[in-house]
Amino acid sequence: MHHYSASLEIIRWGNADVPGAIFWYANELDLSMEDIGVLSTIFYAFQKSKPLYQIGLKTGQVMQVCPLISKNKFSRNISRLEKLGIISITEKNKSFNDREIHLEPLMEKLTSLVARDHYQLSDSNFMVVENASNSEILNSRIEQLEMQLEEERRKTINFDFSTGTNKNYKKVADFISKKTGNLMSIKMSTELKRWLEEMKYTPEFLLCILEMCFERNIYNPRDISKIAKDLNEYSINTVEGLELYFKNYVDTNLNSNKITSQFDPEAIEFGNFTGIDMSAEARKAVYYKWRYDWGFSHSMVMKAGEIMCQRTKNGGLEYVDSVLANWKAKNIRQVEEAQKEILEFKNKNKKSDFNTVNYKKPVSTMSDYEIFVAPVIDDANSK
Repeated sequence: MHHYSASLEIIRWGNADVPGAIFWYANELDLSMEDIGVLSTIFYAFQKSKPLYQIGLKTGQVMQVCPLISKNKFSRNISRLEKLGIISITEKNKSFNDREIHLEPLMEKLTSLVARDHYQLSDSNFMVVENASNSEILNSRIEQLEMQLEEERRKTINFDFSTGTNKNYKKVADFISKKTGNLMSIKMSTELKRWLEEMKYTPEFLLCILEMCFERNIYNPRDISKIAKDLNEYSINTVEGLELYFKNYVDTNLNSNKITSQFDPEAIEFGNFTGIDMSAEARKAVYYKWRYDWGFSHSMVMKAGEIMCQRTKNGGLEYVDSVLANWKAKNIRQVEEAQKEILEFKNKNKKSDFNTVNYKKPVSTMSDYEIFVAPVIDDANSK
Protein backbone atom coordinates (compact mmCIF):
# COMPACT_ATOMS: atom_id res chain seq x y z
CA MET A 1 0.00 0.00 0.00
CA HIS A 2 1.17 3.47 -0.82
CA HIS A 3 1.47 5.99 1.98
CA TYR A 4 0.39 9.61 1.69
CA SER A 5 3.30 11.91 0.76
CA ALA A 6 3.69 15.58 1.64
CA SER A 7 5.87 16.00 -1.47
CA LEU A 8 3.02 14.84 -3.69
CA GLU A 9 0.71 17.27 -1.92
CA ILE A 10 3.15 20.12 -2.73
CA ILE A 11 3.11 19.16 -6.40
CA ARG A 12 -0.69 18.99 -6.37
CA TRP A 13 -0.80 22.67 -5.35
CA GLY A 14 1.03 23.49 -8.57
CA ASN A 15 3.74 26.05 -9.47
CA ALA A 16 3.67 29.81 -10.04
CA ASP A 17 4.53 30.15 -13.72
CA VAL A 18 5.65 33.64 -14.83
CA PRO A 19 6.59 34.48 -18.44
CA GLY A 20 10.37 34.68 -18.67
CA ALA A 21 9.99 37.72 -20.96
CA ILE A 22 9.01 39.73 -17.87
CA PHE A 23 12.50 39.25 -16.44
CA TRP A 24 14.18 40.02 -19.78
CA TYR A 25 12.25 43.26 -20.37
CA ALA A 26 11.95 44.30 -16.72
CA ASN A 27 14.12 47.41 -17.24
CA GLU A 28 12.12 48.64 -20.22
CA LEU A 29 8.87 47.99 -18.36
CA ASP A 30 10.30 49.78 -15.27
CA LEU A 31 9.59 46.77 -13.06
CA SER A 32 11.27 46.12 -9.71
CA MET A 33 11.77 42.72 -8.10
CA GLU A 34 8.82 43.47 -5.82
CA ASP A 35 6.68 44.19 -8.89
CA ILE A 36 7.71 40.86 -10.41
CA GLY A 37 6.84 39.11 -7.16
CA VAL A 38 3.36 40.66 -7.19
CA LEU A 39 2.89 39.63 -10.84
CA SER A 40 3.94 36.08 -9.92
CA THR A 41 1.21 36.00 -7.28
CA ILE A 42 -1.36 37.33 -9.76
CA PHE A 43 -0.34 34.72 -12.38
CA TYR A 44 -0.54 31.94 -9.82
CA ALA A 45 -4.01 33.04 -8.69
CA PHE A 46 -5.09 33.31 -12.33
CA GLN A 47 -3.94 29.75 -13.02
CA LYS A 48 -5.77 28.40 -9.98
CA SER A 49 -9.07 30.23 -10.35
CA LYS A 50 -10.61 30.38 -13.82
CA PRO A 51 -10.64 28.65 -17.18
CA LEU A 52 -9.03 30.42 -20.13
CA TYR A 53 -12.19 31.81 -21.70
CA GLN A 54 -12.87 33.97 -18.63
CA ILE A 55 -11.02 37.22 -18.20
CA GLY A 56 -10.12 39.19 -15.15
CA LEU A 57 -9.20 38.16 -11.63
CA LYS A 58 -10.64 39.44 -8.38
CA THR A 59 -8.21 40.96 -5.88
CA GLY A 60 -9.74 38.80 -3.15
CA GLN A 61 -8.69 35.66 -5.04
CA VAL A 62 -5.08 36.86 -5.18
CA MET A 63 -5.01 37.59 -1.45
CA GLN A 64 -6.57 34.18 -0.77
CA VAL A 65 -3.78 32.22 -2.49
CA CYS A 66 -1.09 34.40 -0.83
CA PRO A 67 -2.03 35.27 2.76
CA LEU A 68 1.36 36.96 3.15
CA ILE A 69 0.07 40.04 1.28
CA SER A 70 -1.72 42.66 3.36
CA LYS A 71 -4.62 44.58 1.90
CA ASN A 72 -2.93 48.00 2.12
CA LYS A 73 0.35 46.85 0.61
CA PHE A 74 -1.33 44.91 -2.18
CA SER A 75 -3.45 47.97 -2.98
CA ARG A 76 -0.30 50.09 -3.34
CA ASN A 77 1.38 47.43 -5.47
CA ILE A 78 -1.40 47.06 -8.01
CA SER A 79 -1.91 50.85 -8.16
CA ARG A 80 1.74 51.21 -9.19
CA LEU A 81 1.41 48.49 -11.83
CA GLU A 82 -1.70 50.18 -13.20
CA LYS A 83 0.15 53.50 -13.51
CA LEU A 84 2.94 51.72 -15.40
CA GLY A 85 0.36 50.32 -17.82
CA ILE A 86 1.17 46.73 -16.81
CA ILE A 87 -2.32 45.80 -15.60
CA SER A 88 -5.77 47.35 -15.67
CA ILE A 89 -8.24 47.41 -12.79
CA THR A 90 -12.01 47.48 -13.26
CA GLU A 91 -15.04 47.46 -10.94
CA LYS A 92 -13.42 50.17 -8.81
CA ASN A 93 -16.79 51.19 -7.44
CA LYS A 94 -17.04 47.86 -5.63
CA SER A 95 -15.27 46.74 -2.49
CA PHE A 96 -11.53 46.12 -2.74
CA ASN A 97 -11.86 42.30 -2.76
CA ASP A 98 -14.36 42.48 -5.65
CA ARG A 99 -12.23 44.63 -7.96
CA GLU A 100 -10.92 42.88 -11.07
CA ILE A 101 -7.33 42.76 -12.31
CA HIS A 102 -6.65 42.26 -16.03
CA LEU A 103 -3.29 41.11 -17.44
CA GLU A 104 -4.02 42.00 -21.07
CA PRO A 105 -1.96 45.28 -20.98
CA LEU A 106 1.12 43.34 -19.87
CA MET A 107 0.74 40.78 -22.62
CA GLU A 108 0.28 43.49 -25.25
CA LYS A 109 3.49 45.21 -24.10
CA LEU A 110 5.43 41.95 -24.12
CA THR A 111 4.08 41.08 -27.58
CA SER A 112 5.15 44.48 -28.89
CA LEU A 113 8.67 44.16 -27.43
CA VAL A 114 9.16 40.61 -28.71
CA ALA A 115 7.95 41.53 -32.21
CA ARG A 116 10.27 44.54 -32.19
CA ASP A 117 13.34 42.46 -31.39
CA HIS A 118 12.41 39.49 -33.61
CA TYR A 119 11.43 40.80 -37.03
CA GLN A 120 10.96 37.24 -38.31
CA LEU A 121 7.74 37.03 -36.32
CA SER A 122 4.78 38.24 -38.27
CA ASP A 123 1.36 38.83 -36.84
CA SER A 124 -0.71 40.71 -39.41
CA ASN A 125 -3.18 42.02 -36.87
CA PHE A 126 -0.42 43.18 -34.56
CA MET A 127 1.54 44.79 -37.41
CA VAL A 128 -1.49 46.75 -38.54
CA VAL A 129 -2.08 48.07 -35.03
CA GLU A 130 1.62 48.73 -34.54
CA ASN A 131 1.95 50.60 -37.87
CA ALA A 132 -1.15 52.66 -37.12
CA SER A 133 0.25 53.49 -33.70
CA ASN A 134 3.64 54.47 -35.17
CA SER A 135 1.91 56.67 -37.75
CA GLU A 136 -0.06 58.44 -35.04
CA ILE A 137 3.07 58.96 -32.97
CA LEU A 138 4.95 60.31 -36.00
CA ASN A 139 2.16 62.72 -36.91
CA SER A 140 1.94 63.89 -33.32
CA ARG A 141 5.70 64.48 -33.25
CA ILE A 142 5.58 66.46 -36.48
CA GLU A 143 2.81 68.65 -35.08
CA GLN A 144 4.84 69.28 -31.93
CA LEU A 145 7.92 70.25 -33.96
CA GLU A 146 5.88 72.61 -36.11
CA MET A 147 4.47 74.25 -33.00
CA GLN A 148 7.96 74.61 -31.55
CA LEU A 149 9.28 76.16 -34.77
CA GLU A 150 6.38 78.59 -34.87
CA GLU A 151 7.00 79.54 -31.24
CA GLU A 152 10.72 80.08 -31.89
CA ARG A 153 9.88 82.17 -34.91
CA ARG A 154 7.54 84.36 -32.88
CA LYS A 155 10.18 84.76 -30.16
CA THR A 156 12.75 85.80 -32.76
CA ILE A 157 10.47 88.32 -34.42
CA ASN A 158 8.91 89.41 -31.11
CA PHE A 159 5.99 91.20 -32.73
CA ASP A 160 2.40 91.79 -31.74
CA PHE A 161 0.44 91.33 -34.95
CA SER A 162 -2.58 93.24 -33.67
CA THR A 163 -1.29 96.59 -34.96
CA GLY A 164 -1.48 97.68 -38.57
CA THR A 165 2.30 97.93 -39.10
CA ASN A 166 2.91 94.48 -37.75
CA LYS A 167 0.15 93.02 -39.89
CA ASN A 168 2.11 94.35 -42.86
CA TYR A 169 5.23 92.75 -41.42
CA LYS A 170 3.49 89.38 -41.11
CA LYS A 171 2.14 89.65 -44.63
CA VAL A 172 5.58 90.20 -46.13
CA ALA A 173 7.24 87.70 -43.78
CA ASP A 174 4.82 84.97 -44.84
CA PHE A 175 5.55 85.78 -48.49
CA ILE A 176 9.31 85.49 -47.91
CA SER A 177 8.93 82.19 -46.04
CA LYS A 178 6.73 80.78 -48.80
CA LYS A 179 9.10 81.84 -51.58
CA THR A 180 12.29 80.68 -49.86
CA GLY A 181 10.80 77.57 -48.33
CA ASN A 182 12.32 78.41 -44.94
CA LEU A 183 11.55 80.49 -41.89
CA MET A 184 13.06 83.96 -42.04
CA SER A 185 16.57 84.44 -40.70
CA ILE A 186 17.33 87.07 -38.07
CA LYS A 187 19.14 89.17 -40.70
CA MET A 188 16.16 89.09 -43.04
CA SER A 189 13.83 89.97 -40.15
CA THR A 190 15.99 92.97 -39.22
CA GLU A 191 16.13 94.24 -42.79
CA LEU A 192 12.38 93.76 -43.24
CA LYS A 193 11.77 96.10 -40.30
CA ARG A 194 13.97 98.70 -42.00
CA TRP A 195 12.11 98.41 -45.30
CA LEU A 196 8.76 98.96 -43.63
CA GLU A 197 9.65 101.42 -40.86
CA GLU A 198 12.65 103.45 -42.05
CA MET A 199 12.09 103.37 -45.81
CA LYS A 200 8.27 103.53 -45.45
CA TYR A 201 7.57 100.99 -48.18
CA THR A 202 4.01 99.75 -48.55
CA PRO A 203 3.74 95.96 -48.29
CA GLU A 204 2.36 95.76 -51.84
CA PHE A 205 5.31 97.58 -53.42
CA LEU A 206 7.74 95.69 -51.21
CA LEU A 207 6.25 92.41 -52.43
CA CYS A 208 6.93 93.54 -56.00
CA ILE A 209 10.56 94.28 -55.11
CA LEU A 210 11.01 90.93 -53.43
CA GLU A 211 9.33 89.06 -56.26
CA MET A 212 11.72 90.59 -58.80
CA CYS A 213 14.70 89.85 -56.52
CA PHE A 214 13.69 86.22 -56.02
CA GLU A 215 13.16 85.80 -59.78
CA ARG A 216 16.85 86.67 -60.16
CA ASN A 217 17.92 84.37 -57.28
CA ILE A 218 18.78 87.35 -55.10
CA TYR A 219 18.08 86.10 -51.56
CA ASN A 220 20.80 87.81 -49.53
CA PRO A 221 19.18 90.42 -47.22
CA ARG A 222 22.15 92.71 -47.71
CA ASP A 223 21.78 92.72 -51.50
CA ILE A 224 18.03 93.26 -51.25
CA SER A 225 18.57 96.15 -48.83
CA LYS A 226 20.95 97.83 -51.27
CA ILE A 227 18.31 97.59 -53.96
CA ALA A 228 15.59 98.89 -51.63
CA LYS A 229 17.84 101.76 -50.54
CA ASP A 230 18.55 102.77 -54.14
CA LEU A 231 14.87 102.71 -55.05
CA ASN A 232 14.06 104.83 -52.00
CA GLU A 233 16.92 107.23 -52.65
CA TYR A 234 15.87 107.88 -56.24
CA SER A 235 12.12 107.93 -55.49
CA ILE A 236 11.25 104.96 -57.67
CA ASN A 237 7.72 104.08 -56.58
CA THR A 238 5.99 102.63 -59.66
CA VAL A 239 6.07 99.19 -61.22
CA GLU A 240 7.31 100.67 -64.51
CA GLY A 241 10.19 102.41 -62.75
CA LEU A 242 10.95 99.22 -60.83
CA GLU A 243 11.18 97.17 -64.03
CA LEU A 244 13.40 99.81 -65.65
CA TYR A 245 15.72 99.87 -62.64
CA PHE A 246 16.12 96.08 -62.58
CA LYS A 247 16.67 95.97 -66.34
CA ASN A 248 19.29 98.74 -66.48
CA TYR A 249 21.19 98.17 -63.25
CA VAL A 250 20.50 94.82 -61.62
CA ASP A 251 20.40 92.57 -64.70
CA THR A 252 23.52 94.13 -66.19
CA ASN A 253 25.54 93.39 -63.03
CA LEU A 254 24.33 89.89 -62.17
CA ASN A 255 27.04 88.22 -64.26
CA SER A 256 29.80 90.06 -62.40
CA ASN A 257 28.14 89.52 -58.97
CA LYS A 258 27.99 93.28 -58.40
CA ILE A 259 24.41 94.06 -57.52
CA THR A 260 23.66 97.73 -58.20
CA SER A 261 27.29 98.74 -57.86
CA GLN A 262 26.52 102.17 -59.37
CA PHE A 263 24.23 103.06 -56.49
CA ASP A 264 25.53 103.10 -52.93
CA PRO A 265 24.48 106.39 -51.28
CA GLU A 266 25.26 105.29 -47.71
CA ALA A 267 28.84 104.31 -48.48
CA ILE A 268 29.29 107.44 -50.57
CA GLU A 269 27.96 109.62 -47.72
CA PHE A 270 30.31 107.95 -45.27
CA GLY A 271 33.24 108.51 -47.65
CA ASN A 272 32.38 112.17 -48.19
CA PHE A 273 32.04 112.74 -44.45
CA THR A 274 35.32 111.05 -43.44
CA GLY A 275 37.39 111.83 -46.53
CA ILE A 276 37.95 108.13 -47.21
CA ASP A 277 37.65 106.99 -50.81
CA MET A 278 34.91 104.35 -50.72
CA SER A 279 34.92 103.51 -54.43
CA ALA A 280 37.01 100.35 -53.95
CA GLU A 281 35.01 97.15 -53.52
CA ALA A 282 37.19 96.02 -50.60
CA ARG A 283 36.35 99.16 -48.63
CA LYS A 284 32.68 98.78 -49.43
CA ALA A 285 32.89 95.22 -48.13
CA VAL A 286 34.16 96.54 -44.79
CA TYR A 287 31.30 99.03 -44.66
CA TYR A 288 28.80 96.25 -45.45
CA LYS A 289 30.27 94.18 -42.63
CA TRP A 290 29.45 96.96 -40.17
CA ARG A 291 25.96 97.45 -41.55
CA TYR A 292 24.75 93.93 -42.25
CA ASP A 293 26.99 91.45 -40.46
CA TRP A 294 27.35 93.46 -37.25
CA GLY A 295 23.91 95.07 -37.61
CA PHE A 296 24.85 98.73 -37.01
CA SER A 297 22.64 101.48 -38.38
CA HIS A 298 24.05 104.02 -40.82
CA SER A 299 23.90 106.71 -38.12
CA MET A 300 26.06 104.58 -35.80
CA VAL A 301 28.64 104.08 -38.54
CA MET A 302 28.65 107.84 -39.14
CA LYS A 303 29.13 108.42 -35.40
CA ALA A 304 32.15 106.13 -35.41
CA GLY A 305 33.46 108.06 -38.44
CA GLU A 306 32.98 111.31 -36.53
CA ILE A 307 35.06 109.97 -33.63
CA MET A 308 37.78 108.91 -36.05
CA CYS A 309 37.89 112.35 -37.66
CA GLN A 310 38.13 114.19 -34.33
CA ARG A 311 40.63 111.81 -32.77
CA THR A 312 43.16 111.22 -35.55
CA LYS A 313 44.86 113.23 -38.26
CA ASN A 314 45.18 110.43 -40.79
CA GLY A 315 42.45 108.01 -39.77
CA GLY A 316 41.21 105.06 -41.74
CA LEU A 317 38.74 102.21 -41.77
CA GLU A 318 40.80 100.29 -39.19
CA TYR A 319 40.14 102.96 -36.58
CA VAL A 320 36.39 103.00 -37.30
CA ASP A 321 36.40 99.21 -37.20
CA SER A 322 37.96 99.22 -33.70
CA VAL A 323 35.37 101.70 -32.40
CA LEU A 324 32.46 99.69 -33.78
CA ALA A 325 33.96 96.42 -32.51
CA ASN A 326 34.07 97.99 -29.03
CA TRP A 327 30.41 99.01 -29.29
CA LYS A 328 29.46 95.59 -30.61
CA ALA A 329 31.11 93.90 -27.62
CA LYS A 330 29.20 96.21 -25.24
CA ASN A 331 25.94 95.86 -27.22
CA ILE A 332 25.75 99.61 -27.87
CA ARG A 333 23.35 100.12 -30.79
CA GLN A 334 22.02 103.68 -30.47
CA VAL A 335 23.82 106.99 -30.95
CA GLU A 336 22.53 108.14 -27.56
CA GLU A 337 23.99 105.04 -25.91
CA ALA A 338 27.34 105.64 -27.61
CA GLN A 339 27.43 109.27 -26.44
CA LYS A 340 26.54 108.23 -22.90
CA GLU A 341 29.29 105.61 -22.91
CA ILE A 342 31.84 108.21 -24.03
CA LEU A 343 30.86 110.63 -21.25
CA GLU A 344 30.95 107.89 -18.60
CA PHE A 345 34.37 106.82 -19.79
CA LYS A 346 35.55 110.44 -19.69
CA ASN A 347 34.31 111.02 -16.13
CA LYS A 348 35.83 107.76 -14.95
CA ASN A 349 39.25 108.69 -16.35
CA LYS A 350 39.06 112.22 -14.93
CA LYS A 351 38.76 110.75 -11.44
CA SER A 352 41.61 108.36 -12.17
CA ASP A 353 43.82 111.19 -13.54
CA PHE A 354 43.13 113.36 -10.51
CA ASN A 355 44.60 110.68 -8.22
CA THR A 356 47.69 110.06 -10.39
CA VAL A 357 50.77 111.88 -9.00
CA ASN A 358 53.07 111.54 -12.02
CA TYR A 359 50.50 112.51 -14.61
CA LYS A 360 52.02 115.40 -16.61
CA LYS A 361 49.50 116.15 -19.33
CA PRO A 362 46.69 118.51 -18.23
CA VAL A 363 43.24 116.94 -18.36
CA SER A 364 41.70 120.09 -19.84
CA THR A 365 43.62 119.68 -23.10
CA MET A 366 42.15 116.24 -23.80
CA SER A 367 39.09 115.73 -25.93
CA ASP A 368 36.30 113.26 -25.31
CA TYR A 369 37.58 111.05 -28.05
CA GLU A 370 41.15 111.00 -26.75
CA ILE A 371 39.82 109.53 -23.54
CA PHE A 372 37.42 107.17 -25.24
CA VAL A 373 39.91 105.41 -27.54
CA ALA A 374 42.56 103.16 -26.02
CA PRO A 375 46.22 104.35 -26.40
CA VAL A 376 47.16 101.04 -28.05
CA ILE A 377 44.96 101.89 -31.04
CA ASP A 378 46.54 105.34 -31.30
CA ASP A 379 50.05 103.82 -31.41
CA ALA A 380 48.95 101.43 -34.14
CA ASN A 381 47.62 104.28 -36.31
CA SER A 382 50.70 106.44 -35.84
CA LYS A 383 53.03 103.80 -37.29
